[in-house]
Amino acid sequence: MMRSAARLVMGLALCLGLVAASLQQPDAAALEQGKLVAPGRLVVAGRRLSCGATTTLLRDFEGIAVSSTVIMLNMQALKDLPRRVQWLIYYHECGHILFGPSETAADCYAVRRARREGWLSNEALDDICAVFNIAGHGPMHPDPEQRCDQLRQCFAKKSGLTARDDAR
Repeated sequence: MMRSAARLVMGLALCLGLVAASLQQPDAAALEQGKLVAPGRLVVAGRRLSCGATTTLLRDFEGIAVSSTVIMLNMQALKDLPRRVQWLIYYHECGHILFGPSETAADCYAVRRARREGWLSNEALDDICAVFNIAGHGPMHPDPEQRCDQLRQCFAKKSGLTARDDAR
């Protein structure tokens, strides 16, 4: 309940920023800070990422990523992570935009979208899980081993949540 309220407050504050921002911004580079990036214009670690009509806010904050009505990324915290981890984190947040607060649903969306885009293999998933095991987990995510088991199940499963980014 607190998380939903926090998302609503953050969303309202960020919506005010959207009114002032131009939606015809140039592509965002990975280390720009304090900037709203229009849907379809975000580039992270050399890959253009999008989440339907969702805007992304690049800024410094405690944590790596969060979503409400926008996806907020801390590029400083992301920059040292392997590129596939960066991309999966973005799609995880997109999964929250599309499917709500479920961590498992957001993870499954991210994994299936990555698999569909062709950059996630079993080997890459092992690399991602190794990073998760180093980074640990917060109060919202399952422990790293359990989370990686869920990621592998989602990767192996061919049906269920789809990887469509035009769901919004």
